[in-house]
Amino acid sequence: MKDRPTNTLTALWTQLPKELRERLMLGFTGKRHLLDIAGWCLGSGNNDLAPIATDALLTAFAENPLDGEMLRELLSHDVIRGILPAPTVTLMDAVASSWSQPANTGYLERLLAQRDMDKLKRYLTGSAEKEPDNLFWAQQAVTYGLIDNDPAWVASILSIQSDALPDEANTIIQGRIAVMAGDHDTAVRHFQSLGPSFGPVFPAMQSGLSLIRQEDHAAGNLLLIDCLGQSPWNPNLLLGLHDSLTGRNREARPLDGSVAILLYTWNKDIEIDATLRSLFDSDLTGASIVVLDNGSTDSTASVLESWQTRFENRLGHNRFTVITLPVNIGAPAARNWLMHDERVSAHDFICYLDDDVIMPADWLHRLGAAVHRYPEAGVWGCKVVDHHNPILIQSGDNHLMVPDEPQSPDLSSPTPNPFKLSDLHIQTTDQGQFDFVRPCASVTGCCHLFRTNTLLDSGDFAIHLSPTQYDDMEHDLRLCLSDRFPVYQGHLTIRHRKRTGTASHTSSQEEGNALGNKYKMQTMHTREELRVAMHNELALLEKDILEKMALIEQM
Repeated sequence: MKDRPTNTLTALWTQLPKELRERLMLGFTGKRHLLDIAGWCLGSGNNDLAPIATDALLTAFAENPLDGEMLRELLSHDVIRGILPAPTVTLMDAVASSWSQPANTGYLERLLAQRDMDKLKRYLTGSAEKEPDNLFWAQQAVTYGLIDNDPAWVASILSIQSDALPDEANTIIQGRIAVMAGDHDTAVRHFQSLGPSFGPVFPAMQSGLSLIRQEDHAAGNLLLIDCLGQSPWNPNLLLGLHDSLTGRNREARPLDGSVAILLYTWNKDIEIDATLRSLFDSDLTGASIVVLDNGSTDSTASVLESWQTRFENRLGHNRFTVITLPVNIGAPAARNWLMHDERVSAHDFICYLDDDVIMPADWLHRLGAAVHRYPEAGVWGCKVVDHHNPILIQSGDNHLMVPDEPQSPDLSSPTPNPFKLSDLHIQTTDQGQFDFVRPCASVTGCCHLFRTNTLLDSGDFAIHLSPTQYDDMEHDLRLCLSDRFPVYQGHLTIRHRKRTGTASHTSSQEEGNALGNKYKMQTMHTREELRVAMHNELALLEKDILEKMALIEQM
């Protein structure tokens, strides 16, 4: 970073070490990822990278202000104490000194495994009352109270522990709660009232994102421009600002051609009814709908029959089709059955939807905007959030991560050819930092759009990954291997009724099936192929970032 010719965004970016840029391109959010960035910068021996390490540590602290375990570990390193602002170290010390993990957490772990949120909250309330000076309980309350969409209960625990809770830590938590409630005016007040302990960037960025979410684009953009000047290595900030300045966060366009919307369902009469209702209330210009009833034994057939009449009255004859199978053939086979139906393949585009999602009215035009901006993509997807608690992102922009170490597949291992998708979106909550459009390695199968020719050319979904897990991801990997990368449309958010991650509860049979399909998927592509795809994706991400940097510099 020495001897830079200018202070432009692109000059600053291109002077960074390649290995660091590859980390940064994935995003600048999520505790594990931020600590990895900070550790890499500090371990590089390059003092010019200290500002990036400091920014990453401040962001990790701001996203996890009551994580006493993390704070104690950070404060145990003199080099970290030396690069953090004095007010930050003071606040970290205050939180860490009031945080103590109980000697026995067995009962808490059992409650978490059971996902019994009512019992969990009763236990945490009682524990906070018994130990009002131990912020361990406040940390658990914030984490699981926000997961359970119960900000009032979180506030009650914070009140119980108010004597131990530093004001600034409480303020930033209140800001997050306000964002969760959609009260962006209050969120901005909280973030802007913060002192220096979380640094200058994070509070201003959160204020800017909240202002943009309430349609005050001018004020929000000004804040984000100032933030980018102080944190030019933050891709979430850069991408969000670019889309706000160019209006892409508000862009909606009809698809250039007809689209077949495909759903397959099995014994989800209530869910498919709600999904079809949201579809009926959306703009469906140029669309036909085909639903495959995958051998349902509940009242799904009557639900579909009732919707067929309503859709045909609205869209016209033969624009809503039901295919009924006698047995459940699984998701991959259902996808294949639908894509090869002559009534489907006659359309220009094919869009798959899960049977338990709720769509906004402009969802198809939001995908159309992504198609307009990235017409060469292999598939276009969106942000998927928890139906009950939209701050929990189930799927965002996923990027391919393949270890450097060359090795032969170990078929005796549960991960014979280890690779994964980035998971930054589940390391944090949705504060607007994923609101952008850009290429990625995979988009969720809950809602993904293909050009029909591309879908048919890329081949069927893998039926040996039935009944459902990983067939959409494996199909995306094939697109990546042919340089037809997916594109993530973060300005389209759909709500998914199936809970995932920490908020989910799955049976041992489902978990076993998922592990089995993950194993099978990892044997389908060589390490060399995946590493080529990963490096090609990184090159595409950097090209996208540099183009957007250059555009911002010109504005």
